[in-house]
Amino acid sequence: MGQAGRVVVAAVVLAATCAAEVASAGSNNPNGAAFRAVGWFKGRSTVSAGTITCEVPTITSAISEGFFAMGLWNTYGVQTLFFPDPNQAFANPCGGWIQLQNNLVDQALVLEQIRLKYSVRGARRFRSQVATRNGFPTACRRFRTETIFAGNRIDPINATVSSSGSGAPNVAFVQVLPMVSPQLIHCLRDQYAALPTDVFVSLPLVVTATPIAFSDSGDRFVGNSIRYTLNLRHTCGNGRVDDFEECDPQAPTTCVGFCQIQQGQTAGECSNDSLRGCRSDADCIGLCYDANQPTECVCVY
Repeated sequence: MGQAGRVVVAAVVLAATCAAEVASAGSNNPNGAAFRAVGWFKGRSTVSAGTITCEVPTITSAISEGFFAMGLWNTYGVQTLFFPDPNQAFANPCGGWIQLQNNLVDQALVLEQIRLKYSVRGARRFRSQVATRNGFPTACRRFRTETIFAGNRIDPINATVSSSGSGAPNVAFVQVLPMVSPQLIHCLRDQYAALPTDVFVSLPLVVTATPIAFSDSGDRFVGNSIRYTLNLRHTCGNGRVDDFEECDPQAPTTCVGFCQIQQGQTAGECSNDSLRGCRSDADCIGLCYDANQPTECVCVY
Protein backbone atom coordinates (compact mmCIF):
# COMPACT_ATOMS: atom_id res chain seq x y z
CA MET A 1 0.00 0.00 0.00
CA GLY A 2 1.33 3.45 -0.92
CA GLN A 3 1.85 6.40 1.37
CA ALA A 4 -1.39 8.02 0.19
CA GLY A 5 -3.36 4.87 0.92
CA ARG A 6 -1.95 4.55 4.43
CA VAL A 7 -2.88 8.20 5.13
CA VAL A 8 -6.49 7.61 4.02
CA VAL A 9 -6.84 4.46 6.13
CA ALA A 10 -5.36 6.23 9.18
CA ALA A 11 -7.77 9.12 8.72
CA VAL A 12 -10.75 6.76 8.51
CA VAL A 13 -9.68 4.87 11.66
CA LEU A 14 -9.13 8.13 13.56
CA ALA A 15 -12.56 9.44 12.53
CA ALA A 16 -14.24 6.21 13.60
CA THR A 17 -12.42 6.29 16.95
CA CYS A 18 -13.51 9.90 17.60
CA ALA A 19 -17.09 9.09 16.66
CA ALA A 20 -17.10 6.13 19.04
CA GLU A 21 -15.76 8.30 21.87
CA VAL A 22 -18.45 10.94 21.28
CA ALA A 23 -21.18 8.31 21.23
CA SER A 24 -19.83 6.74 24.40
CA ALA A 25 -19.60 10.08 26.19
CA GLY A 26 -23.21 10.89 25.50
CA SER A 27 -24.63 7.37 25.75
CA ASN A 28 -25.56 7.80 29.43
CA ASN A 29 -28.27 10.30 28.58
CA PRO A 30 -29.13 10.50 24.86
CA ASN A 31 -31.35 13.56 24.24
CA GLY A 32 -32.13 13.79 27.95
CA ALA A 33 -34.06 10.51 27.88
CA ALA A 34 -32.71 8.99 31.11
CA PHE A 35 -32.21 12.18 33.14
CA ARG A 36 -34.51 14.96 32.00
CA ALA A 37 -35.11 18.58 32.94
CA VAL A 38 -38.82 18.88 32.16
CA GLY A 39 -39.08 22.68 32.49
CA TRP A 40 -39.41 25.70 34.78
CA PHE A 41 -42.21 25.93 37.33
CA LYS A 42 -43.35 27.93 40.34
CA GLY A 43 -45.29 27.09 43.47
CA ARG A 44 -48.53 28.68 44.60
CA SER A 45 -48.11 31.68 46.88
CA THR A 46 -50.06 33.16 49.78
CA VAL A 47 -49.48 36.70 51.10
CA SER A 48 -50.70 37.46 54.62
CA ALA A 49 -49.71 40.36 56.88
CA GLY A 50 -46.75 41.14 54.63
CA THR A 51 -45.44 37.58 54.78
CA ILE A 52 -45.08 35.49 51.62
CA THR A 53 -45.69 31.76 51.95
CA CYS A 54 -44.73 29.51 49.03
CA GLU A 55 -45.85 25.96 48.40
CA VAL A 56 -43.29 23.47 47.13
CA PRO A 57 -44.55 22.48 43.65
CA THR A 58 -45.88 19.01 42.93
CA ILE A 59 -46.84 17.39 39.65
CA THR A 60 -50.48 18.40 40.29
CA SER A 61 -49.98 21.90 41.74
CA ALA A 62 -46.91 23.24 39.87
CA ILE A 63 -47.50 26.30 37.68
CA SER A 64 -45.51 26.27 34.46
CA GLU A 65 -43.38 29.34 33.72
CA GLY A 66 -40.41 30.36 31.64
CA PHE A 67 -40.22 34.14 31.76
CA PHE A 68 -40.68 37.06 34.15
CA ALA A 69 -40.42 40.87 34.03
CA MET A 70 -39.25 43.29 36.69
CA GLY A 71 -37.34 46.55 37.04
CA LEU A 72 -33.59 46.75 36.52
CA TRP A 73 -33.29 48.94 39.63
CA ASN A 74 -36.59 48.49 41.45
CA THR A 75 -40.17 47.37 40.97
CA TYR A 76 -42.88 49.60 42.40
CA GLY A 77 -40.28 51.07 44.75
CA VAL A 78 -38.91 47.72 45.95
CA GLN A 79 -35.21 47.47 45.12
CA THR A 80 -34.06 44.66 42.84
CA LEU A 81 -31.44 42.62 44.72
CA PHE A 82 -31.41 39.20 43.07
CA PHE A 83 -33.82 36.84 41.32
CA PRO A 84 -35.97 35.17 42.45
CA ASP A 85 -36.24 36.92 45.81
CA PRO A 86 -38.23 34.94 48.44
CA ASN A 87 -38.85 38.15 50.42
CA GLN A 88 -40.24 40.35 47.63
CA ALA A 89 -43.64 39.88 46.04
CA PHE A 90 -42.50 41.63 42.85
CA ALA A 91 -39.46 39.38 42.35
CA ASN A 92 -41.24 36.06 41.70
CA PRO A 93 -40.60 34.71 45.23
CA CYS A 94 -42.14 31.30 44.53
CA GLY A 95 -40.58 30.79 41.09
CA GLY A 96 -37.41 29.35 39.66
CA TRP A 97 -38.17 25.66 40.24
CA ILE A 98 -36.87 23.01 37.82
CA GLN A 99 -38.73 19.73 37.46
CA LEU A 100 -36.23 16.86 37.13
CA GLN A 101 -37.19 13.39 35.98
CA ASN A 102 -35.34 10.09 36.39
CA ASN A 103 -36.28 7.48 33.78
CA LEU A 104 -33.76 4.84 34.87
CA VAL A 105 -34.98 1.44 36.08
CA ASP A 106 -33.77 0.21 39.51
CA GLN A 107 -31.26 3.08 39.89
CA ALA A 108 -31.76 6.38 41.65
CA LEU A 109 -30.07 9.60 40.61
CA VAL A 110 -28.48 12.08 43.00
CA LEU A 111 -28.39 15.64 41.72
CA GLU A 112 -24.93 17.18 42.16
CA GLN A 113 -25.13 20.58 40.49
CA ILE A 114 -27.00 22.86 38.11
CA ARG A 115 -24.88 24.85 35.71
CA LEU A 116 -26.14 28.26 34.64
CA LYS A 117 -25.08 30.26 31.59
CA TYR A 118 -26.29 33.76 30.76
CA SER A 119 -26.74 35.72 27.56
CA VAL A 120 -28.37 39.03 26.62
CA ARG A 121 -30.80 38.65 23.75
CA GLY A 122 -30.14 41.34 21.16
CA ALA A 123 -26.87 42.44 22.81
CA ARG A 124 -25.39 43.30 19.41
CA ARG A 125 -27.73 46.31 19.18
CA PHE A 126 -25.83 48.01 22.00
CA ARG A 127 -22.27 47.23 20.87
CA SER A 128 -21.57 50.88 20.04
CA GLN A 129 -22.20 51.80 23.71
CA VAL A 130 -21.36 48.53 25.53
CA ALA A 131 -18.36 46.33 24.73
CA THR A 132 -19.88 42.94 23.90
CA ARG A 133 -18.60 39.49 23.03
CA ASN A 134 -20.70 36.44 22.19
CA GLY A 135 -23.93 38.13 23.26
CA PHE A 136 -22.71 39.31 26.66
CA PRO A 137 -20.97 42.44 27.98
CA THR A 138 -17.24 41.79 28.27
CA ALA A 139 -17.05 43.64 31.61
CA CYS A 140 -19.40 41.01 33.09
CA ARG A 141 -17.78 37.93 31.58
CA ARG A 142 -16.67 36.60 34.98
CA PHE A 143 -20.35 36.34 35.90
CA ARG A 144 -21.48 34.71 32.66
CA THR A 145 -21.46 31.22 34.17
CA GLU A 146 -22.52 30.06 37.61
CA THR A 147 -22.82 26.71 39.37
CA ILE A 148 -25.50 25.92 41.91
CA PHE A 149 -24.52 22.92 44.04
CA ALA A 150 -27.65 21.10 45.17
CA GLY A 151 -28.12 17.59 46.49
CA ASN A 152 -31.42 15.86 45.76
CA ARG A 153 -32.23 12.17 45.37
CA ILE A 154 -34.57 11.14 42.56
CA ASP A 155 -35.92 7.61 42.77
CA PRO A 156 -36.03 5.29 39.72
CA ILE A 157 -39.08 5.20 37.47
CA ASN A 158 -40.16 1.81 38.81
CA ALA A 159 -40.01 2.83 42.50
CA THR A 160 -43.21 2.26 44.43
CA VAL A 161 -42.69 4.87 47.14
CA SER A 162 -42.03 8.57 46.51
CA SER A 163 -39.38 10.15 48.74
CA SER A 164 -39.36 13.56 47.00
CA GLY A 165 -42.90 14.63 47.89
CA SER A 166 -43.50 15.64 44.28
CA GLY A 167 -46.34 13.19 43.75
CA ALA A 168 -44.32 10.82 41.54
CA PRO A 169 -41.36 8.64 42.62
CA ASN A 170 -39.13 9.60 39.69
CA VAL A 171 -39.80 13.36 39.81
CA ALA A 172 -38.25 16.07 41.99
CA PHE A 173 -38.60 19.86 42.05
CA VAL A 174 -35.47 21.90 42.84
CA GLN A 175 -35.47 25.67 43.29
CA VAL A 176 -32.57 27.50 41.65
CA LEU A 177 -31.85 30.25 44.15
CA PRO A 178 -30.56 32.65 43.15
CA MET A 179 -31.08 32.22 39.44
CA VAL A 180 -29.54 35.68 38.90
CA SER A 181 -27.00 36.79 41.53
CA PRO A 182 -26.63 40.30 43.00
CA GLN A 183 -23.19 40.54 41.39
CA LEU A 184 -24.58 39.92 37.91
CA ILE A 185 -27.47 42.38 38.35
CA HIS A 186 -25.05 45.04 39.64
CA CYS A 187 -22.72 44.51 36.67
CA LEU A 188 -25.56 44.69 34.13
CA ARG A 189 -26.67 47.98 35.69
CA ASP A 190 -23.18 49.41 35.32
CA GLN A 191 -23.11 48.49 31.65
CA TYR A 192 -26.64 49.29 30.48
CA ALA A 193 -28.34 51.70 32.91
CA ALA A 194 -26.66 54.82 31.50
CA LEU A 195 -27.96 54.19 27.97
CA PRO A 196 -30.64 56.69 26.88
CA THR A 197 -34.23 55.48 26.99
CA ASP A 198 -34.59 55.77 23.21
CA VAL A 199 -31.83 53.13 22.90
CA PHE A 200 -32.41 50.83 25.85
CA VAL A 201 -35.85 50.06 27.29
CA SER A 202 -35.55 46.46 28.43
CA LEU A 203 -32.83 43.86 28.92
CA PRO A 204 -33.86 40.28 28.04
CA LEU A 205 -31.52 38.14 30.13
CA VAL A 206 -31.63 34.49 29.04
CA VAL A 207 -30.67 31.89 31.66
CA THR A 208 -29.71 28.43 30.38
CA ALA A 209 -29.72 25.72 33.06
CA THR A 210 -28.15 22.27 32.74
CA PRO A 211 -28.46 19.71 35.61
CA ILE A 212 -25.82 17.08 36.37
CA ALA A 213 -26.40 13.96 38.47
CA PHE A 214 -24.83 10.61 39.37
CA SER A 215 -26.54 7.22 39.44
CA ASP A 216 -26.23 4.55 42.14
CA SER A 217 -23.62 2.81 39.98
CA GLY A 218 -21.54 6.00 39.79
CA ASP A 219 -22.33 6.91 36.19
CA ARG A 220 -22.50 10.64 35.42
CA PHE A 221 -25.62 11.96 33.70
CA VAL A 222 -25.83 15.40 32.10
CA GLY A 223 -29.44 16.47 31.63
CA ASN A 224 -30.85 18.47 28.75
CA SER A 225 -30.66 22.27 28.95
CA ILE A 226 -33.69 24.50 29.52
CA ARG A 227 -33.99 28.29 29.21
CA TYR A 228 -35.60 31.02 31.26
CA THR A 229 -35.95 34.69 30.20
CA LEU A 230 -35.85 37.50 32.75
CA ASN A 231 -36.88 40.81 31.19
CA LEU A 232 -35.28 43.67 33.15
CA ARG A 233 -37.19 46.88 32.44
CA HIS A 234 -35.50 50.28 32.39
CA THR A 235 -37.67 53.14 31.14
CA CYS A 236 -37.13 55.78 33.82
CA GLY A 237 -36.55 59.23 32.35
CA ASN A 238 -38.55 58.87 29.14
CA GLY A 239 -41.11 61.50 30.17
CA ARG A 240 -43.99 59.19 31.08
CA VAL A 241 -44.89 56.97 34.01
CA ASP A 242 -44.55 53.37 32.86
CA ASP A 243 -45.42 50.14 34.63
CA PHE A 244 -43.18 49.48 37.64
CA GLU A 245 -42.77 53.27 38.11
CA GLU A 246 -44.38 55.68 40.60
CA CYS A 247 -43.24 58.76 38.71
CA ASP A 248 -40.85 60.04 36.03
CA PRO A 249 -38.43 62.95 36.52
CA GLN A 250 -39.05 64.16 32.96
CA ALA A 251 -42.85 64.11 33.24
CA PRO A 252 -44.55 67.51 33.79
CA THR A 253 -46.44 66.59 36.96
CA THR A 254 -45.48 63.74 39.24
CA CYS A 255 -45.74 62.83 42.93
CA VAL A 256 -48.73 65.13 43.44
CA GLY A 257 -51.32 64.18 46.05
CA PHE A 258 -54.03 65.77 48.15
CA CYS A 259 -54.49 65.95 51.90
CA GLN A 260 -57.65 64.12 52.87
CA ILE A 261 -58.93 65.45 56.20
CA GLN A 262 -62.14 64.15 57.69
CA GLN A 263 -64.63 66.60 59.10
CA GLY A 264 -63.79 67.76 62.60
CA GLN A 265 -60.12 66.75 62.38
CA THR A 266 -57.06 68.94 61.88
CA ALA A 267 -54.87 66.32 60.20
CA GLY A 268 -55.43 63.60 57.66
CA GLU A 269 -53.61 61.33 55.22
CA CYS A 270 -52.25 61.87 51.71
CA SER A 271 -54.25 60.52 48.80
CA ASN A 272 -51.13 59.04 47.18
CA ASP A 273 -49.71 57.59 50.43
CA SER A 274 -52.16 56.52 53.12
CA LEU A 275 -49.31 56.09 55.62
CA ARG A 276 -48.23 59.71 55.32
CA GLY A 277 -49.95 62.23 57.60
CA CYS A 278 -50.70 65.75 56.40
CA ARG A 279 -52.27 69.08 57.29
CA SER A 280 -52.38 70.56 53.80
CA ASP A 281 -51.88 69.57 50.15
CA ALA A 282 -48.31 70.85 50.33
CA ASP A 283 -47.46 67.94 52.63
CA CYS A 284 -48.43 65.50 49.88
CA ILE A 285 -46.16 66.82 47.11
CA GLY A 286 -42.96 64.85 46.64
CA LEU A 287 -39.94 64.61 44.38
CA CYS A 288 -39.10 61.94 41.83
CA TYR A 289 -35.65 60.43 42.04
CA ASP A 290 -33.61 60.57 38.85
CA ALA A 291 -32.66 57.56 36.78
CA ASN A 292 -29.66 55.26 37.31
CA GLN A 293 -29.97 54.69 41.04
CA PRO A 294 -31.82 52.11 43.19
CA THR A 295 -34.70 54.53 43.91
CA GLU A 296 -35.15 55.69 40.32
CA CYS A 297 -38.67 56.85 39.40
CA VAL A 298 -39.87 56.51 42.99
CA CYS A 299 -41.71 59.34 44.80
CA VAL A 300 -39.89 60.66 47.86
CA TYR A 301 -41.49 63.09 50.32
